[in-house]
Amino acid sequence: MRKFARGNSQRGLSLVELLVAIAVLAVLSTISFRGLSSILNANSAVESETRRWNDVSLVFENMGRDIALAVPRSVRDETGASRAGLLVSQDQGSGAQLQIARLGDSYDGSRQGDLRRVGYRLRDQALEYVVWSAVDLAPNATPNATPILEGVSELRIRVIGQDGSWTSSWPTSQDPTALPRAIEIQLTLSGGVRITRIFSVR
Repeated sequence: MRKFARGNSQRGLSLVELLVAIAVLAVLSTISFRGLSSILNANSAVESETRRWNDVSLVFENMGRDIALAVPRSVRDETGASRAGLLVSQDQGSGAQLQIARLGDSYDGSRQGDLRRVGYRLRDQALEYVVWSAVDLAPNATPNATPILEGVSELRIRVIGQDGSWTSSWPTSQDPTALPRAIEIQLTLSGGVRITRIFSVR
């Protein structure tokens, strides 16, 4: 009787028990994989969103520096005509929506006395940074445009004049050297998020 009990207690798993164990293990593995996949996807989304907001912050930082270094002077375009050194236009077909003649600084490797001509424009859902080779352009000169922020559905610019009034274009007078008090930049991202910053002009 004792021998029978001892032999029975040492028997292995039956085929049914083995299949049940494998099925339970498969279910647990599936649940674990889905949980891990969800965590990885969430982490990837957070990292992507963080990078995007860092890019937005850098864009506004660059805009603020360019605007703060604007100089009150006129410039010559590629046709030889004189125009304002700080130009704001809402016409999407006219090229850069914001053009700035500005001083150089150590940030971009130039000297403070150097003059640069830069701009911002929206092209195919991308905000571009536009750089001209010189402040006063040679005939047929074309700028170098670099995308700096993708997924931008709209760019709006407003200007506060010296009289404190708002306008959507600049200059508002015949003086091409006039500078406004401040410039408002509004970016609308592809997800519908709208970001507005106001920069003082020195």
